[in-house]
Amino acid sequence: MFRDEDYEFPDISCSAQTVPPAQDERFGDFILKYGEGLEEQYAGRPESVFLPVNEMFGILYVPLDEMGPLEINSYTYASIPKCYTFMDVDALNTAGITRMQNHPYLKLQGDGVAIAVIDSGIDYRNPIFMEGDRSRIACIWDQTIEGQENAEVPYGKVFFREEIEQALASERPEELVPSADENGHGTAVAGLAAGNSVPAENFSGAAPKASLIIVKLKNAKNYLREFYQFPPDAQVYQENDIMLGIAFAVRMARKMGMPVSVCLGLGTSQGAHIGDSELSRYLNYINEDSNVSVSVAAGNEGVAQHHFTADLSVENSQETAELRVAEGEEGFYMEFWGNPPDEYSISVQSPIGEILYVSSSLGAGTQQLFFIFTETRVLVNYVGMERTTGKQLVYFRFFHPAPGIWKIHVTRQEGSGSRFHMWLPVQGLISADTYFLQSTPYNTVTAPGDSVRSITATAYQYRDNSLFYQAGRGFTPDNQVTPDLAAPGVNLLIPLRGGGFGTGSGSSLAAAITAGAAALMLEWAIVRGNIPYASGNIVKYALQKGADRDENVNYPNPGWGYGRLDLYHTFEILK
Repeated sequence: MFRDEDYEFPDISCSAQTVPPAQDERFGDFILKYGEGLEEQYAGRPESVFLPVNEMFGILYVPLDEMGPLEINSYTYASIPKCYTFMDVDALNTAGITRMQNHPYLKLQGDGVAIAVIDSGIDYRNPIFMEGDRSRIACIWDQTIEGQENAEVPYGKVFFREEIEQALASERPEELVPSADENGHGTAVAGLAAGNSVPAENFSGAAPKASLIIVKLKNAKNYLREFYQFPPDAQVYQENDIMLGIAFAVRMARKMGMPVSVCLGLGTSQGAHIGDSELSRYLNYINEDSNVSVSVAAGNEGVAQHHFTADLSVENSQETAELRVAEGEEGFYMEFWGNPPDEYSISVQSPIGEILYVSSSLGAGTQQLFFIFTETRVLVNYVGMERTTGKQLVYFRFFHPAPGIWKIHVTRQEGSGSRFHMWLPVQGLISADTYFLQSTPYNTVTAPGDSVRSITATAYQYRDNSLFYQAGRGFTPDNQVTPDLAAPGVNLLIPLRGGGFGTGSGSSLAAAITAGAAALMLEWAIVRGNIPYASGNIVKYALQKGADRDENVNYPNPGWGYGRLDLYHTFEILK
């Protein structure tokens, strides 16, 4: 059987190019699932390059000049990589972690466990990632470095502990290991999950003895940024690069002979929010393996007003979503998801009252709506049955939208009536003044927080036990429980790139603490032989069961999941 730990990435370099297709702006990327025409598509494109991820998924790189316009109807919604961004805007005591670190018998600190952070990189020179003159970073895969041959990865460059330690001992470390965390997000996440104890600052990572596997993600390609109309300075990362980063981390941990706790502090509002993204499905797969646990962020979309939902019935056959568009908004996308077998008709009304209708014909392809009295153009893709979910998807892209109140009229055509949803991009990828006037905070957990087998962490203020006001709320639209639990994530002390400490908030930080707690569980279960077959599912259910709950709150809860992370209580139950 094909397994991730046995797999070596193939050489996907091409004689006609010096840059691997994954880094080459002349190539488009597609995520393909085996058994869905993958072989035929690959064989029919001699200039294309195929890269397996695991036994479920592969990445196909196709020259842009052979693709034609990027359209959902032509390439399927699921195959076009979604783009993810950061979920951020003395905690460990509250989470029951300090008591497990200092327990006279257990003393769990992450010994023999790897923590993988898939993010913006790491400041490897920061002393919180060192033990004496030895680095606790086992390796860094920097996806952004071009022109480097490396047998471990298909693009970018891998730096191992020996190289990192040589760099640390040199006067110019950046010449030996030219990998840096320009943003600082990855350094903060890694520090909370696995940073050293710094008593003078009252700081400690959750698993201060764990080894670190770092993946520095490359920025999304320009053609995708243009397709999704992201702001020029937006930090966004492609779904396929994240999947390859996780596959690398799992494989390296197995080579090291360690269980691994993966931390993903990124998210997106794309998709039907029912675990339908290829990344969410991939995470479900690897969480079933022993030795692997994945912690993800619930997102910070709860009060962003980026979600509209309504019920249609025989008595109430039409609903209108009012969308305020900010002055100076250059463009954005919006997704409509309807539940089968119902069918819906949609019209778009501009701020001055002009109404245009979306064709619901299956062969409609890309429709262009031109509004005569404004400069606005709206491209619409209608998908009667989206491949992964079977749901009706209508994908809108607004270009130079006129400011003011736009109205999206939704009418039930057939069926007994059901609920539909609309989502806008997450904060940072759209103007803060573009939002639905009548929104709901529920169903706003970002992907891959809708992955049913990952541990989805939301953020709360541990000082007064209040939920982070921006936290994404569950459940999923099909009523699966998410988030799983709440972890400290408000005004936390975090390590900064370049040294020193600052404060930060957000569910990505809660995910980091949760990943550290999961690492301590893996140490107890696998390294010490108490549950040698422990999988991500077992870790997740143990943390759910041990969560701290209030008597006056019903659980599971759309805001809190199963309660507040309490690792000590988890071990009390296991006892």
